[in-house]
Amino acid sequence: MAISPAPGTPDASPQTQISILGVSPRAIRSVSVTGSTSGAHQGRLRAYSRRRGASFVPKDPFAQGERVSAVVRIRGRAASRFSFTIARLAAAQPVLNITTRQPGKLQQFVSVPALAPPRITVLKRSAGASGGDVFLTPLPSPIVHPGSNNVVTISPVGPGGPMIVDSRGNLVWFRQLAPPTVAANLRLQKLGERTVLTWWEGPVTPQAFGLGHGVIADSSYRTIKTVHAGNGYPMDIHEFTLTPERTALFSIYSPVLVHLPGTPAGQVSPLLDAIVQEVDIATGLVVWEWHSYGHVPLAESYATPANSSSYDAFHINSIQPLAGGRVLVSMRDTSAIYDIERAGGRIVWKLGGKASTFRLGRGARFWFQHDAQMLANGDISLFDDEAGPPQQAPSSRGLVLRLDVRGRRAAVMSDYRRPADTSAQSEGSMQTLPNGNRFVGFGAQPFFSEFTASGRLVYDAQLPQDDGSYRAYRFPWKATPRTRPDAVLSGGAVYASWNGATEVARWQVLAGGPMVASVRRSGFETRIPVSSTAGSLAVRALDARGHVLGSSGVR
Repeated sequence: MAISPAPGTPDASPQTQISILGVSPRAIRSVSVTGSTSGAHQGRLRAYSRRRGASFVPKDPFAQGERVSAVVRIRGRAASRFSFTIARLAAAQPVLNITTRQPGKLQQFVSVPALAPPRITVLKRSAGASGGDVFLTPLPSPIVHPGSNNVVTISPVGPGGPMIVDSRGNLVWFRQLAPPTVAANLRLQKLGERTVLTWWEGPVTPQAFGLGHGVIADSSYRTIKTVHAGNGYPMDIHEFTLTPERTALFSIYSPVLVHLPGTPAGQVSPLLDAIVQEVDIATGLVVWEWHSYGHVPLAESYATPANSSSYDAFHINSIQPLAGGRVLVSMRDTSAIYDIERAGGRIVWKLGGKASTFRLGRGARFWFQHDAQMLANGDISLFDDEAGPPQQAPSSRGLVLRLDVRGRRAAVMSDYRRPADTSAQSEGSMQTLPNGNRFVGFGAQPFFSEFTASGRLVYDAQLPQDDGSYRAYRFPWKATPRTRPDAVLSGGAVYASWNGATEVARWQVLAGGPMVASVRRSGFETRIPVSSTAGSLAVRALDARGHVLGSSGVR
């Protein structure tokens, strides 16, 4: 059984639920909650889906800074008595309003003139590369100025949004978002037995954390579920992953005021806590929550109040569910990866950083890493940024480490670098593909590359300079949108496109019924010369077998 907020949590939300995971709701006899300032709290017990537990949802919020005592009584067990403290909240953060564009770096289409995705350049495509499309979320690249308290400047290329391109760099789909909303973490996941398209979207702050929500869509790009963080928090940009239990795990950044070691008694200072939260997708209830503050000593961070805006001591950037009720968490600002038990919140081991459980072998040290994943054989893959400031090496890399858990040693199994030094100041990802290849996204740098397991570069492409993608993935993808194709007559030709359609093989033009032109699809937008002067033209999209997928009038 896991209860959250965990006993001793120093900065729970004033709107926190009391989450009880791993016990039948019928076995929960009572939950009593009393705040040291606000007194006894009424509320109701709400069950999770699939009878995995329940949350006590208080009727009224708790008072900031108060100590809360709770008693949970489970049939057949001794009462669980624990306490936690409610956070003193710091001021809310503003959002980045990204409105400028660099038109020369954007694609333009006659059929959909308002659509403005970034240009993709394929630098290398050779034998050995995987099939499938590339999943990106274009973001303006942040430039951090050393010695400036992590103040960033950005050079936006264009609007953000989830984006899919084929292996030749042709656009497949782009959901263009209106500033200040951007997207991150576009990928395929499983919701039960169903393959779904997921991403995060929302605004971001100058401190590089998000204030948004998660989106789950089907193969027609229709949103089937919007997932929000619970306990009064917005969902952060860095992680949104679905679990086999039909829950979502994600990060939250919470600006709080705390007493820092070495400061006068009674003085509070800003701290940006990094939180792991798990929400039951069906009900929206919080099933588990874990706070970095109170579990990871501040002394283990490479950030300080002097060099980090809002004192971002932890900076969670990936969360992976593991077997046995554990999660794997990566923290950039401690340069460490953590194996955490849900029950009790105990850290089982730490890999990297100032207090590593493992002795790191030659070349195994990593710095400001992202996207740590435990592979099926127990190896750990990650994107090793090696940049800060301070920058520790000339090149970022994808990295795979072999863990000897019993002997507490970690050794390099393989690493993956572009031929030219590519230093990603932030962000980045590494995906292990079904054929054993590694797909590496270079984060704030515009590159995304595929390597064989032995390290040979077989695919290399890029977004425009000043653009990046927090992560990059490669998946096989088939989709037919519920929208209709777009078509425009201009200069003696019909320009046809269908945003998101993957099965179009040919385009036909009809003039009042009869077909007057038929051509093979050519990239995202196909130009179809026509000589007809009929007043009414239409287009039809056909698949490789000649079946009609969709049709539309011509503007």
